[in-house]
Amino acid sequence: MQSVLEILQKCSGYFASKGIETPKLDAEILLAHTLGCKRLELFLRFDEPLTEDKLAPFREAARRRAKREPLQHIIGSTEFFGLAIKCDSRALVPRHETETLCEIVAEKIFPDKDASIDILDLGTGGGAIALAMASVYKNARIDAVDASDAALSLASENAALHGLNINIFKSDWFENVVRTYDIILSNPPYLTEGEVESAAPEVRNFDPISALLSKDNGMRDLRTILSEAIPKLKAGGTIVCECGLGQAKILAGEAVSKFGFEKAETAFDLHRRERFLICRR
Repeated sequence: MQSVLEILQKCSGYFASKGIETPKLDAEILLAHTLGCKRLELFLRFDEPLTEDKLAPFREAARRRAKREPLQHIIGSTEFFGLAIKCDSRALVPRHETETLCEIVAEKIFPDKDASIDILDLGTGGGAIALAMASVYKNARIDAVDASDAALSLASENAALHGLNINIFKSDWFENVVRTYDIILSNPPYLTEGEVESAAPEVRNFDPISALLSKDNGMRDLRTILSEAIPKLKAGGTIVCECGLGQAKILAGEAVSKFGFEKAETAFDLHRRERFLICRR
């Protein structure tokens, strides 16, 4: 029988040969998931021999990862803003970069966590942003909308998983939205066709294309949202959007000059890239 250490070494080499960016880490995460332990516990079990009944499910998981299926799909979830968010092909895998979108609201716009505010997550996907807001603002009313029935079903499952109360319904952007909000958040599609084609296989082949691609150099959906947002915002309300590289600065100017916002500014992600647009009515 092969030991934990031997299996990890072989799997890491196998993943590296398939172009996986973090082969050692991915091998450790998959083996820990298969064994039902924490990743760091593996280091205390290096000499433990693995029987075939334990190896078989790990081999299957490794085969899936070698085909560049997202790690989050294989283990079934990812952590987002302190919550375990269920992941599969029905919606975009939540990115850690998008947590900054939630931090902007929680730390800068509405630091009062007891505030009774109205929040809209526009294009909710699997519900990560809406659920992050629900975990912060216990007195908020939170609506989460998406045009995809598949995404909405996943969002409902995630809400039930955490016992958080959000209102989930179908809407193509603001089509079926009738209320007004203090905060609107959105991580819409913003990639160009070229960016989708050059994206990692995990993104290109497994994320829904509708959650990635937008026309007009990636900005059609963002412009649609900004053009329709003001009637859906309360006086003094704010919309915060994640954007592609180079888009936020352009849209900040348009938000005031074309779409009628009182103020617009940009914010940076953890890598100091200008990725977020903040517009106030």
